Amino acid sequence: MKTLYIIDDKEYLAPCGDDTVLRYDTMKFTVALQGLLNRNEPKMFILWQDADAFWLEYMSRPGKLLDGYEHIKIGSFDELLRLFADKIRSLGLVAWDYNVPATMNVATTVCGVEGLLPVRGDNSPGSVQSKVSEATGARVKLDLRGMFTGRGTIPGTGRPSSGSAKCDAYLWALDKYLDKTDPKLMFYTLDGISWAEDRPYYPDLGNAFVYNHDYAVARRAFVFDVSSYDDELPCDDPGQPLGTDYATMKEILRRQYERTGGREMITICGFNPWQRKYTTHGGRGKHGGVEAEWRFTEVISAYNFIKDADAYGYCGLANASLCRHYKLKDRYENRKPRPTAEYDPDKTYILFYVGDYDAAAWTYRFVPQWYRDKNLGKNPLMWCFNPNLSDRIPHVFDFIYENYTQNDYFQAGDSGAGYNNPRLLYPPRVHSDLPSGAEAYVKHNKHYFDKFDLHIVGFVINGVYSIDEAQMADIARFADVGVGHNSYGHPTKVVGNTVFMPHTADISAPGTTPDDAAKVALAHIDLCDKRKKFHIFRTILTSPTAHDEILAALRRARPEANFELVDPYTFFEFAKIAVSRGLTY
Repeated sequence: MKTLYIIDDKEYLAPCGDDTVLRYDTMKFTVALQGLLNRNEPKMFILWQDADAFWLEYMSRPGKLLDGYEHIKIGSFDELLRLFADKIRSLGLVAWDYNVPATMNVATTVCGVEGLLPVRGDNSPGSVQSKVSEATGARVKLDLRGMFTGRGTIPGTGRPSSGSAKCDAYLWALDKYLDKTDPKLMFYTLDGISWAEDRPYYPDLGNAFVYNHDYAVARRAFVFDVSSYDDELPCDDPGQPLGTDYATMKEILRRQYERTGGREMITICGFNPWQRKYTTHGGRGKHGGVEAEWRFTEVISAYNFIKDADAYGYCGLANASLCRHYKLKDRYENRKPRPTAEYDPDKTYILFYVGDYDAAAWTYRFVPQWYRDKNLGKNPLMWCFNPNLSDRIPHVFDFIYENYTQNDYFQAGDSGAGYNNPRLLYPPRVHSDLPSGAEAYVKHNKHYFDKFDLHIVGFVINGVYSIDEAQMADIARFADVGVGHNSYGHPTKVVGNTVFMPHTADISAPGTTPDDAAKVALAHIDLCDKRKKFHIFRTILTSPTAHDEILAALRRARPEANFELVDPYTFFEFAKIAVSRGLTY
């Protein structure tokens, strides 16, 4: 019988008490070891959030990935060290430098490539480094402390310093390790920076991406965190020459792009860490959070990257190093279009874009909640799960296709199979001088659209740019029914057989009441041409029950509008009829 080691996060970290540094360092070490153990087969599972228990039970069902595994509990860090002492000793350690927090991400890259386990460089009694060394005899084989100063020459490269210790650390790792990492995966996650200005402090392990790194280690991903702006100094490195972070980001992306020859789309797991850096949040920059999100998306898109967008609030995702071994079917069958009802020009047709499931972390967490919702299946909902997430959480996709109701329709979310800015695929490409990435983008999307029987992109996000004819022609090659987009106010168009329509508004997110969502929807309807009878409303992490209540609130507030919520196939078919009659508003 195979063995699966189970760690209950709350019990496991209890001996750390309120020492946030000890909690952070303990789990950082544990997750890195988990990534190595799970690289070739399932070995370790961490129960951190409620969804973990749900997915453990699901994957343990007959015939599934963990069927037949014996569960052995690891109750404490000390127990982990005893159990894996020989392995830890043989692997050795990489010590990162708290004074250069970027070295924590570098140490994670090193762990994936060389197998050295990351520890904060701290020899004091009771530290994780001391505990590991005393319990296992493991020694530090690579010490990053004091290695990067932002002066002179970057060690071991012959390359002049960038003027930034932070960027030098990434440039050193780039030269030494990039060619040994996964050519189609990178991680952009918060480094080891403290969440307090005056002391080491880590109150939120999930939103510090600690649990996510098992997947980075297992896949040998290159991990980094630099600002995408060149018009201000980054808050975490204000002494660097202006634009050094941005230049470093572009070099990292360019060199990864060159490894694929521009023929592939490359995934970045993570999100701009606005909770701690680079934005107006906390006064740490001059750019807002959404603005920074769009800027980062612009830059990566110019190098053929897409995001698996683990955004703040629900950044954390444990166990992906294990989940990746779940075997998917070759192809899935989606909910089929209903027999077409008769188009009624006197009705106002609504389509809910049910998002934002462009992040494995968000999708893994919320699918179990919505599955239990009493109103699941009551109304037609277009669930927009980005299909590329199936690389990281394949079991979730098997689950949703096993359990959809007659009113659940699965389609792709932000920009298709991965969140990017399609405008930046076409020359002239802002942020790069590269040739068109459109063919790589189309090929990438066709793979996932064919596998999961998808026909719609729910929301193409171009940031500050607009959708144009070239984009529409290429997107229509894999999305043959409909596309929603964020070029607000543009007319509805039909390209080939595909309807392209701007969203009307974002109306709901956690904390929004149904009445408030309805008010926002009605206010935006009133801003549209009075003849517009089709509206796509984006909701974010909103339950089936809340969608039902929003629809009821809309009908109560404006019965004369004759609102009709329809499935996505009917919505776009009726929209096509309206366009043929000249109603493109």
